[in-house]
Amino acid sequence: MRGSRTGARTAALARRVLPWLAAWAVAQVAVRLLGRLASARWDADDAGGIRRVVAMDALELCPTDPALSRIDVHLVMAGGEIDLTGIAETPGIDLTVRAVMGGLAVRVPPDWRVWSRFRGVGGIGTDGGLTRTHDPHAADLRVHGLAVFGGIGVEAAPRGA
Repeated sequence: MRGSRTGARTAALARRVLPWLAAWAVAQVAVRLLGRLASARWDADDAGGIRRVVAMDALELCPTDPALSRIDVHLVMAGGEIDLTGIAETPGIDLTVRAVMGGLAVRVPPDWRVWSRFRGVGGIGTDGGLTRTHDPHAADLRVHGLAVFGGIGVEAAPRGA
């Protein structure tokens, strides 16, 4: 008798939970598909810049063009890495990051000066080896961040690496 009550409770719980799980799975698939469509529409590489839209996926960029002046990254439930150590000299790169539940790690040469501005819920972090500046015009990398439950980390590459 007791086993049938437990089985009935389990079945009732499953009937309540399964629709929620199905809706969650459908939402995950929809966000991934919309991200792929947005990426196909808006990803671009032109003479001076790179733009990437990533949803529920990973981004990895290693640009080497010294004429690069801007990088725009849009992350939705995604993560990414940008390695700028392949660029020896630059007049300055503007990195704009918009993240919703996403994060980005940026690696720069150890002698670069970094300026940053961040708005939103989350944060921007830099390691102790970076030279930070309060003048955006004197910076080699200018980070403009906007995030909702996301963040940006900037670190200096080890010397000699």
